Amino acid sequence: MIEDEVNEPPQGWGSFEDAEALRRWSFLQRTPQQRLEWLIEMLEIGYASGAIQPRRPQHAADAVQEPTGGQSAADRART
Repeated sequence: MIEDEVNEPPQGWGSFEDAEALRRWSFLQRTPQQRLEWLIEMLEIGYASGAIQPRRPQHAADAVQEPTGGQSAADRART
């Protein structure tokens, strides 16, 4: 893209190609920090609304389960 294309928004606004050009132009107007902040905000909204479920349990005690009958990793390695 040339400098004028980066500073000026795309002229067309009706077709799919125009929408893609606007999306690309808008992306170039944002800094990486702004894009990261936007992503974090969208994730917070998703979690708050219930649209996204956490991948990990809320409490560490819930996550710790010994599937091997309570043996430690060292004990399992010895057998």
